[in-house]
Amino acid sequence: MIFGRKIANHKSCCRETKFCVSTMAFFVLFLASLSLNAQKTTDFGGILQAEYQNNIVGNWDVWVKEDLRFDNNFSQYSRSKTTLGVDYKFVRYGIKIGAGFDYINKYTGKHIFRNRYRFFVNASYKYIYRNWEFGYRTRFLTMYHDERTGYYNYEATYNWRNRLSVSYQRRFSRFKYTVSGEMYSVFNRDNRLQLNTLMFEGDVEYRLTRRQYLSVFVRDYRDIYIESDQIRTVYFGLGWRFKH
Repeated sequence: MIFGRKIANHKSCCRETKFCVSTMAFFVLFLASLSLNAQKTTDFGGILQAEYQNNIVGNWDVWVKEDLRFDNNFSQYSRSKTTLGVDYKFVRYGIKIGAGFDYINKYTGKHIFRNRYRFFVNASYKYIYRNWEFGYRTRFLTMYHDERTGYYNYEATYNWRNRLSVSYQRRFSRFKYTVSGEMYSVFNRDNRLQLNTLMFEGDVEYRLTRRQYLSVFVRDYRDIYIESDQIRTVYFGLGWRFKH
């Protein structure tokens, strides 16, 4: 009886692994097929992420995240981002609110690196139905740029982001599959809200242990307001997360 259960669990694990591989292959082939029609408007890059989450007391969580990004077909450093955030969860209602700070070091070309400082507040909601999870997050950000124009000038920009996501996870499964889309909007100099970027993501997360998670993902960024040859970047990423 026990041997039969082990065989059943092994077959289930094999099916999960095959589904995970086929899902990621679909994302890669789908984005590659779209890039065939891009006519030199698409770049490919990589993202490496590491995140630590800790429940400090009650429903309060604090988290730290490091993000490295590479552009120009994985050959050029694009930016590093260090984030410190705090969240409060209304568990009964599926609502979470939070705030945080980003320190960004960005390569802007010609061997010039600039620092950016970003503050944000956000609110999110998730609804779980059987094996499905539906989520929405809205985030308001204000970013300050260091601009050397004979003197230091801190130029602020204001952004608003809205994200929708759908996740699927079988009961007792270590795999979690997520697809999401996000709209990036910016307030221009006339204080009008202007849509400037769309982001689509496919993510597969695997639970290594009770507290550690490994994820692979594909992100498709489309800059829809820039009049240039480079208006789209597809990133392949690897992430590690630890929950304490």
